[in-house]
Amino acid sequence: MSSDTPTRRRFLSRTVVVASALATAGCLTGGPGDSDDRASGTTADNANGNTAVHSEPSGETSTDTGDTTTERPPTVSFEAPHGATIEATSYGSGACGVVLVPQVNVERGSWQPQGEMLAEMGHLALAIDEDPEDRAASVRGAIQYLRQQQSVSSIVLVGASTGGEAVLVANAETDATVDGTITLSAAGGADHASELQGRSLFVVSEDDEDRFVRIARELHRGAPEPKELVEYGGDAHGQGLFDSEHGGGLRNRVRTFTAEVCAD
Repeated sequence: MSSDTPTRRRFLSRTVVVASALATAGCLTGGPGDSDDRASGTTADNANGNTAVHSEPSGETSTDTGDTTTERPPTVSFEAPHGATIEATSYGSGACGVVLVPQVNVERGSWQPQGEMLAEMGHLALAIDEDPEDRAASVRGAIQYLRQQQSVSSIVLVGASTGGEAVLVANAETDATVDGTITLSAAGGADHASELQGRSLFVVSEDDEDRFVRIARELHRGAPEPKELVEYGGDAHGQGLFDSEHGGGLRNRVRTFTAEVCAD
């Protein structure tokens, strides 16, 4: 598996802090920054088995303002095809399931702002911690859980860096239907491009390491329609794009993509 370079890990240490700050500041509901969609060099070509599940109620956390309480999103666990138990945080509910897969050395909590955004849209978002021994199988387990235990009608996969590679491989290898896939600075998976199901959105920074830019372009060339490649200015990597000047534009793209896929 590919791993992230030190030049981009500066955002990892503050991922949880950033996620909490974003949720508190209300950045998920489409503030002024969300109108920023300035991409540099955007290209668009338009056109099994049983799953063991365990759910843990997380209870409520009281605040210091009277009777107001905030319910934390529940944690669920399920068995992946290779036998590992995968833990995930579940946001919202709905007929469309969205799997959120973090990059290397980042936990599922880093997806909280996006999970809450998708929940507000009426979707069921599942942020997972993958088994590093088989990230793609971990994603396939999430797909099975959503299809079999939550009975969703649509599936969207979203992954960053190594998580991006994992969702691509899972898309190509799963027996279930995948309706859409978004990758942020995918670390691999270009060899599966022609096998991808559903719509695809490949995002990368034009000044990211050459290999990430190359992989994004190879994915776009090889993937079936409908597909889109977006190259943002700067060197933000993976989930760090949400914390960059292009964060508002990227959130809008994720919202639009999932809304269109889930409406099909």
